[in-house]
Amino acid sequence: MIKKSFRYIRLLLDFTKEIYRKRFIIYELAKRDFQAQYKGSYLGFFWTYLQPLLFILIIWSVLTLGFKLQNIENTSHAFWLISGMIAWLFFSELFSSTSFVVQQHSFLIKKMDFSLGILPMVKILSALVNHLVFVFITILVGFFFGLYPGIYTIQIIYYIFSMCVLLLGLGWLTSSTSIFVKDVNNIVSILIQFGFWLTPIFWSISMIPEKFHWFITLNPVYYIIAGYRDTLIYKIPFWNKPYETLFFWGIVLIILLIGAIVFRRLRPHFAEVI
Repeated sequence: MIKKSFRYIRLLLDFTKEIYRKRFIIYELAKRDFQAQYKGSYLGFFWTYLQPLLFILIIWSVLTLGFKLQNIENTSHAFWLISGMIAWLFFSELFSSTSFVVQQHSFLIKKMDFSLGILPMVKILSALVNHLVFVFITILVGFFFGLYPGIYTIQIIYYIFSMCVLLLGLGWLTSSTSIFVKDVNNIVSILIQFGFWLTPIFWSISMIPEKFHWFITLNPVYYIIAGYRDTLIYKIPFWNKPYETLFFWGIVLIILLIGAIVFRRLRPHFAEVI
């Protein structure tokens, strides 16, 4: 049992070393992926930001104008919503796109010397540029609500890193299994849809009985979204929540290990299916 545990940990470390060794290749592929999003479109970059902003505006209008919600957890509902939505939009976009990433680069499958395990990282790095812009805009919007950046604002980097690690593990798992089981992509879409409503993005966890809070905290994305709000609104350092932090990283480590094992075992059979 101990030997098997060390073997799994070594497998994860091998993937980590591979990402570091291929960092320049990852950068070049991510740059090409980012450029490809706007190729042949004059307004492509514009729509990248307009669509999420319109989505946030619609949700805010329904809750504020329709349900008359003005403040939530002692802060403006508008900014509370924005700070959670930017995290969710980044997660949901990448959770969906990384499940297709190997199929999108099918021309590389027969090149056995190419490490396909870096492809989810390529997608993450490509999408990270737009997300950082959204984070910067959100910080600027905070000035309008009297929420100014401080020393703890820098911990947003920690939460972004945490989400990227979570997405990497999910990317390994879904991108490899979706090649053999097409239903995986549908399952990912369903999880994103249900996740949007079950995760406290536009509603507060304080709205439900405390005895059910444990169920919400099982969702690792909740830790990220709460962390964004702790950073941008409440100025609470992540080390003030040691149990939540340990639980989150425990879940992430399990997902990383499962994703790495599944990807490594299925990799030799990709060419047989595609």
